[in-house]
Amino acid sequence: MDIKNFKTFKRVAERGSFTKAAQDLGYAQSTVTFQIQTIEDYYGKPLFNRIGKTIEITQFGQSLLEHIGSLLNTYEVIEKYSTSENKPRGVIKIGAPESLMMYRLRDIIKAYKCTYPEVEMIIINDQCCNLREKLSTGDLDVSFLVQPKYTYSHLQTLLLKQEGMCLVAPYDYKGDDFLPDNSQMVLFTEKECTYREVFNNYLQSHHFYPTNSLETGSVEAIKKYIECGLGISYLPYYAVAEEEKQKKFKIKRWDSPITFYTQIIYHKNKWLNPALKAFIDLCISHAKRWEEIGERDENL
Repeated sequence: MDIKNFKTFKRVAERGSFTKAAQDLGYAQSTVTFQIQTIEDYYGKPLFNRIGKTIEITQFGQSLLEHIGSLLNTYEVIEKYSTSENKPRGVIKIGAPESLMMYRLRDIIKAYKCTYPEVEMIIINDQCCNLREKLSTGDLDVSFLVQPKYTYSHLQTLLLKQEGMCLVAPYDYKGDDFLPDNSQMVLFTEKECTYREVFNNYLQSHHFYPTNSLETGSVEAIKKYIECGLGISYLPYYAVAEEEKQKKFKIKRWDSPITFYTQIIYHKNKWLNPALKAFIDLCISHAKRWEEIGERDENL
């Protein structure tokens, strides 16, 4: 029995007329007649006594109508429940290395929480290799990474923006090669960092093999050390652009043959629920603004 037949029966009973019920429901009168006959044929009993141009509900029809009322109420709740489930809610777990968390993610989070305050967000800060592992095990829903373009058998990758990289030195640095002097250190990111190897290659191409170095996973710590004159490093430009404008750092753009991208990665088997899909869509939208800002900076 089709639920719409019961809806039609209820409307005919309320209106006391096949014609008026058809008008309310947007049906032809013949359709209403057919639906009522379908119910009557199913039960083998009439729903209405038809006397001339008037109809009167039968005792069986009245009894059935009482049960149909609760059925249709439950059906309406189920329909609304389906609609409400499309609203972003729940918890999303997001991974990001420190630099992206500080300089790319904060505006996205602000915009997302303003639009979807019911969604709880958990941000995990870690190295890119560990974040990929957490995606594989399901400990993260989605992760930001800054690395070259890779293809994974089990992970889906969305490239958001090609990132410029740069050598960074204290503002009073005098050389052109951006190699540390005797009083300075080479400030390395952690060994697992994808752009540390590029920095190492740059140093070796200048026949410089550091004996005085410091390693840390914190881009913010490296920036503070550079500002204090302790050394030189190689970082994403977005992380030092503001300090360059404020004349705290001296910058040399140096992009290796390896191209780096800010990207979003999630498991290929991950269901993109409404909360997660809305977050990814918002990231893509913000990435377009990053491109526009980058183009303006290049033209300055």
